[in-house]
Amino acid sequence: MRLVVTGRDGQVAASLLEAGQAAAGVEVIAIGRPQLDLARPDTVIEAIAAAKPDIVVSAAAYTAVDQAEDEPDLAFAVNAVGAGKVAQAAAELGVPIIHLSTDYVFDGTAPGAYVETDATAPRSVYGASKLAGEQAVASANPRHLILRTAWVYSPFGKNFVKTMLRLAADREEIA
Repeated sequence: MRLVVTGRDGQVAASLLEAGQAAAGVEVIAIGRPQLDLARPDTVIEAIAAAKPDIVVSAAAYTAVDQAEDEPDLAFAVNAVGAGKVAQAAAELGVPIIHLSTDYVFDGTAPGAYVETDATAPRSVYGASKLAGEQAVASANPRHLILRTAWVYSPFGKNFVKTMLRLAADREEIA
C-alpha cells in the first residue's frame, strides 16, 4: 500500500514516515512545497497524481492560529481551497482521503467533550478556514474521513508538549 501524506516537513508526515519504515508492505511518501503548495491549487493534482497513492492523508495546513487573523486570505487559500484540491485529486484517482482538522471548528463553550454531531461555530479565522476545508473535502471526495484533533505532538518539530518540557527544565515555575 502506498500512503501519500501532504505536509512533508510536519510532525504527522515525519511520524508516518517513521511508522511506514517499520510496517511491511507500506510505503509512505511525504509531499510538500514546492511540488505541492496548497496556496497554489494548480500544483496539487499533478503532485498527488505523480505519487500514485492508494490513500491520501491530508496533513498540510496553515497552522499559525493567531497570525491567521492578519492573513485570512492565505489561511482560507491553504486550509479550505487547498484541502479541497487535495480531496479532489484523491477522488480523481479513485482513492480515499483522511483529512486532519481541528477542534477550533467549535466555539469552545461546551461543558464537556465535543462529539462530531455538535454544532460548529468557529470563533477565529483559523477555525473558520479549517471548517471550510472540512466542507470542501467532504464535497470533493465521498470517500473521506475527517479527524478533528486538539493537539498534534510527536518527537519531531515544535509542539506544546516539547515546549512545556523545555520550559519545565529551564524554570522553577510555569505560569
